[in-house]
Amino acid sequence: MKVFIDKGGTPSTLRETLDAALETGQARSLLVLSCDGNDFTPERLDPILKEVPVPIFGGTFPVVLSGGRQMSRGSVVVAMNHEAEVHYIPGMSDLEADYEAILDEKVGGDDEFKTVMVFVDGFSQRIAAFIDALYAIFGLEVNYVGGGAGSLSLKQKPCLITNDGLMQDGAILAALDMESGVGVSHGWATVSGPYKVTESERNVIKSLDWRPAFDVYRSVVEAHSGTHFVSRPFFDIAKAYPFGIAKMGSELVVRDPVAIDGDQNLVCVGEVPEGAFVDILHGKPDDLIRAAGRALERAKTNLSSHAEPGLGLFVDCVSRALFLGDEFFAELDAVSLPGLEFVGACTIGEIANSGKDYLEFYNKTSVVAFLEGE
Repeated sequence: MKVFIDKGGTPSTLRETLDAALETGQARSLLVLSCDGNDFTPERLDPILKEVPVPIFGGTFPVVLSGGRQMSRGSVVVAMNHEAEVHYIPGMSDLEADYEAILDEKVGGDDEFKTVMVFVDGFSQRIAAFIDALYAIFGLEVNYVGGGAGSLSLKQKPCLITNDGLMQDGAILAALDMESGVGVSHGWATVSGPYKVTESERNVIKSLDWRPAFDVYRSVVEAHSGTHFVSRPFFDIAKAYPFGIAKMGSELVVRDPVAIDGDQNLVCVGEVPEGAFVDILHGKPDDLIRAAGRALERAKTNLSSHAEPGLGLFVDCVSRALFLGDEFFAELDAVSLPGLEFVGACTIGEIANSGKDYLEFYNKTSVVAFLEGE
């Protein structure tokens, strides 16, 4: 695998970078991580993507990572020496969609792969349902790594990169016959809870313990933080206080509240099922940075002993990076290895399996993957 950097952030400079990757003669597929700051649109990008002669997959993200650097403009292009089998699944907010049936029809008979890279529109409303269907079809015989594409504007727009163009409200599966090791950790700790989710609708929590959701959340967060929501934008405070959903036998799965819907409902990135129990979490920068280091160690442990890593992939939540601020550089250091190139993105949610545990759509979580080299 070889990494190419486009610092220009324009359709023409991306075209030049894609051409450079293809000219190596070893690019059997292309992974593209682009910055939302490029302001790509289907009208500008589709003619370029449709000309690419090999499978291409990826997305646009608030921040892209390469070699320990953060990019808010430009793209990272990885020339992969394995040919990906890429499937695009539309309708990630479709209430009627049977994702298990769709996946079974599209890729259910294909089992000659070891790793699946998954990118979704991070503002779709049925991501967790799709992830559950993915697990039902493929189980944990393969590794999964990826995340949610999108913008910090919190507005849904085309953000998924495919051979057919820039897409919205869908998911990309890129199946690869490539060994990998994946590690997951978050470092957040409970400050209050658990609370029962007594009313929710997909990614919107309406009540906790039969009380309006924002009333419960506000009372805990204001008491713990000493700040008040009336004096600061909601997300400025909420980015430090995510929810944690209890899962049997595993770490809490983190859900990020990003907005208030009406006066009392909390909008999260990813579904929060009615009947689930959630804690309100908080974290210290040092704990989060140590957790990222644990994700790296788990990824190394989970990589097959006969596979040599050819590339490191770091998928980290953008709201986690915002919470860490300048200390995010220390987290990047914690997931680096001498002599191994790392790329990645700050995403709108993360997708991974942790060893042989559950496949999940996470928020505010560090995911590290090692992809097998030649």
